[in-house]
Amino acid sequence: MTPLVSILLPTFDRPQFLEQALVSALNQTYPHIEIIICDNSQNDATEQVVNSYLTSPSGSKIRYVRNNTNIGPTANQQKCFRLAKGEYINYLMDDDLFHPRKIELMLPYLMDNPKIGLVTSLKQLINHFGEPIRISNAPPFKLSTIKKPAMRGQTLIQSMLTDTKNYIGEPTTVLFRKADLLEPFGTFGGKQAHNNVDVASWIALLVKKDAVFLQEPLSSFRKHPTQLTNTLLSRMGCQCDWIDATLLAKKQQIFDDSSTFVKIVNRLGKTVMDNFPKWNEATNSLYLDELLERVRQLAVASEKTKKLSSLAKDLKKLTLQLEKSKKTSILISETCDAI
Repeated sequence: MTPLVSILLPTFDRPQFLEQALVSALNQTYPHIEIIICDNSQNDATEQVVNSYLTSPSGSKIRYVRNNTNIGPTANQQKCFRLAKGEYINYLMDDDLFHPRKIELMLPYLMDNPKIGLVTSLKQLINHFGEPIRISNAPPFKLSTIKKPAMRGQTLIQSMLTDTKNYIGEPTTVLFRKADLLEPFGTFGGKQAHNNVDVASWIALLVKKDAVFLQEPLSSFRKHPTQLTNTLLSRMGCQCDWIDATLLAKKQQIFDDSSTFVKIVNRLGKTVMDNFPKWNEATNSLYLDELLERVRQLAVASEKTKKLSSLAKDLKKLTLQLEKSKKTSILISETCDAI
């Protein structure tokens, strides 16, 4: 049996990188694939690249959709997912590459064991020109072995939340079963992530299932100047997402013991206390409501745990400080409007 695998390729104004990604998808040794390309681009360059492959012998595997307007990266990823007809899903970001045997090597783990929620691997880091830099660092836990391929999903979730690191990898690295993702891509517990879109879905997939983490790098992650992961807004979004994921994981009883939750919330709380006031000032209170929501949520969670009582008091003080800042911003805005 050769089930259909959908390779989802959301793209935006990167025709040169997109072509390289598309070729790596077409070169898969596993034959039964479809490639869904959803294009957010502002010009026709990407469409021209794709059209040149539609008439090739493998062109029937490609489905190209040009969006009328730029619907944003997350909505574009979700659109790809809705259009997919395959039983299995692997995203391919438009600046990344697949190893030729990626699908062939990963798929059997999912086909042989319904308890596996996703398969991932180490990755090759490449530069702007596609030249290899190094293999990604191994995570702080043992990778899958032939004798013991499955890794407990909830343990991986706790490891990511404890260290606020995406150990599973970017969307390109992961193969999963479409039917297992019950919420839109980038959503966990009904909450849409701002930045950690992939992490939200990895957690959702692993709440009740296990993972396989292969040592062989089966994808390439491109590092280049146009990536936005180091901007202030990205850091703010990431921190909000880690807070959301932690509190939602607590609701779903993912933590093995209360000490793990206390450790994570203490760490998140310190980051909030150290950064939220200056982030709010740097962005002229444009995202104050988002920051305030997370401070309040952390304060409530801390109040319920004796070991976090000191943090709860600090967070309450920060809440009052940010609320005062909000009132001041509103007053200034109303005064300007009156003038």
